[in-house]
Amino acid sequence: MKDLYTFDLTKSAALQTYKTVRDAYSAFFDDLKVPYLTAEADSGSIGGDLSHEYHIANHKGEDNVISCSSCSYVANEEVVYPRVQSSDDEIDSVQATFSAMASEVDPILQNLTPFLAQSQFAIWTCLSRDRETKYVAVFPSQVSSGNERFARDAKINIRVMKRICKDIDLTSANETLQTGSKTHPLKEIYVFDYRVSLEAMSSLRRAYTGSSWPRKGDVKFFPLEDLVEIEEGDCCPKCGSGTVKVQPSVELGHTFYLGTKYSRLLEAEVLGRHSVAADFCNATSTTSDPTQVPESPPSQELASTKSYIEMGCHGIGVSRLIAAIADHLTDSKGLNWPRVIAPFEAVIIPAPGFEEDAELILDQLSTPRLQHSDLAPEDRANLLQEITPGFDVILDDRPKVMAWKLRDADLIGYPVIVVLGRAWPHERKCEVQCRRLDGYKRMVPLEELRETIQGLLARL
Repeated sequence: MKDLYTFDLTKSAALQTYKTVRDAYSAFFDDLKVPYLTAEADSGSIGGDLSHEYHIANHKGEDNVISCSSCSYVANEEVVYPRVQSSDDEIDSVQATFSAMASEVDPILQNLTPFLAQSQFAIWTCLSRDRETKYVAVFPSQVSSGNERFARDAKINIRVMKRICKDIDLTSANETLQTGSKTHPLKEIYVFDYRVSLEAMSSLRRAYTGSSWPRKGDVKFFPLEDLVEIEEGDCCPKCGSGTVKVQPSVELGHTFYLGTKYSRLLEAEVLGRHSVAADFCNATSTTSDPTQVPESPPSQELASTKSYIEMGCHGIGVSRLIAAIADHLTDSKGLNWPRVIAPFEAVIIPAPGFEEDAELILDQLSTPRLQHSDLAPEDRANLLQEITPGFDVILDDRPKVMAWKLRDADLIGYPVIVVLGRAWPHERKCEVQCRRLDGYKRMVPLEELRETIQGLLARL
């Protein structure tokens, strides 16, 4: 794992650092020239309120990444935007109203939320860890797909339930629930999908418990949530116009903005840039009488300038990165490494008798070259800009037959293969192969070899 930890004085500086790290990670993955996804992510147990993941699509992946066909929205399924999510004020307002309701629904409530009439429901139940609270999720049994031409069976979104019900015990899902005793009744929390109408809530509650709405405090309501698990083909929860694609993927890297979560626990404080200590030093240096030194600032004044360190942590899984890229680019012949992580950029394979010529070509390709040999003396200050670096090339001079060497080169996955074969002694041409670029294979004169390899590597 390649880890990076950042420390800043202010939140704005920390967020700028976070952006800088994200830009560097994106540039790194761009250089690999493999398709990757940058997804909004859940910080999980690490903490913080901002994080992003970097994924490569892979059918063996343990994560699912959601992407939209219309907008730029990409997110891990753990943090997919709920299409509708209730605010605290909405929850309090509807909960208070429902607690005061009898068996009939007040018509005024019809304008509270954009509920859709729904007659078919699915009910998902669960208990709290202490077995004292019952959670009941109510959502439509079927929902429309993204194109709304057909309906699909709805599944409960467990992540939404875990966000609302912090102490939920998933091992008790849909088991036979006890209703509690008269002296210690089971508390109830109802979570309604936004597609469930107010009338349906009231009738469902009476049918489910055989009573009207309970007294205030006996039950809580979260009636504005999207409880249905998103699936491929559904409408994008962000823009609403596109459809989503669900891709299994492997996580390659992660960036976290931690804020002050850990610095507060560790009491890690620092003085700000414009601290009293700095003012004290300025006053000392500008006094008219060098013998008169200002008194030290009070400790409480100095303490008021302290602030908690703003932290971030970031990492790239190097070993899983190599494994994921190898799996993604492997074909029937072998590996296909990107240029930036290949063991060598090119391999030279000479036919028997051409080993000495191959060594000369190796030296030519691996040696830096001046682009303009007639560079004027006054321009020598820019000499480094005129130098083309050499390639990282290896010569396969093992005492094996050509066919074996070529198969081995494909298996290893060198980006470019240079073969000195039949055309070399009479035409001074090499065969250049690049399997990843649609099986590129071309006879190239020696004087064009360097430029040809450079052009191929620029695409890998």
